[in-house]
Amino acid sequence: MKKKTARIGQRLAPLMVIPLLLLSPFSQAGTLIFNTEEYPPFNFVNSAGNIDGFSTRLLEAALDEANLSATFRLLPWARAYTEAQLREHHCVFSTARTPERESLFQWVGPLVVTDWAAFALTDSDIQASRLSELENLRVGSFREDAVGRFVEDSGVPILVTAADRENISRLEAGLIDVWVSSETVARHIATEAGVSIERLFTFNHAEMYLACHLSVPESILSRLQTSLDTLRSEGQYERIRERVLKQWEREP
Repeated sequence: MKKKTARIGQRLAPLMVIPLLLLSPFSQAGTLIFNTEEYPPFNFVNSAGNIDGFSTRLLEAALDEANLSATFRLLPWARAYTEAQLREHHCVFSTARTPERESLFQWVGPLVVTDWAAFALTDSDIQASRLSELENLRVGSFREDAVGRFVEDSGVPILVTAADRENISRLEAGLIDVWVSSETVARHIATEAGVSIERLFTFNHAEMYLACHLSVPESILSRLQTSLDTLRSEGQYERIRERVLKQWEREP
């Protein structure tokens, strides 16, 4: 009998490569790999060393509902994204679904919705209300991030780093003037670092998805999408979200 992915609340995806499926029909073609990054509270490593977060738990619940399994891996974002684009049976989350990325992947979701915003230190004298006003400032993002790409495409130069978490220390050290990121993520990272930031303005509203390589069978993705829709209609979506946020507040 196939070993099913654990029910929500029993255990979470172990860090890095611990396979969660052995005998499902899909495993005969290749293990389904879900890559992710540190992007709290959507996906992150918890105090027990496991991959956690709202998107992670939601995908675990969807896999369980669809009688499917997957291997979860935590990687730097640029690698996680590139592998999902280039390697068969790989997916990446939580991924902004943009027009530029549309044809590169198959999509399941949305998992979460977030606002993109520009931030400065609270005691900064920077004032801006639109992207065009950032053109002469040092603006930070990270590699392969849709937020930074969006800002860069608007004509604002971007200084990138390996991970979004590094931008809070760059901001505090004066290496960048403004940080562009998901509002939810930026506030969690700043709180964790004990740094006070101020939102200058919001410039986009984005839906985040599971993005899968074109080799992943459509039947698998359809089952996952149906499971996500069921979880949402039955109220599981909000219950999972509340549990993750409460846990995050207890152990930032």
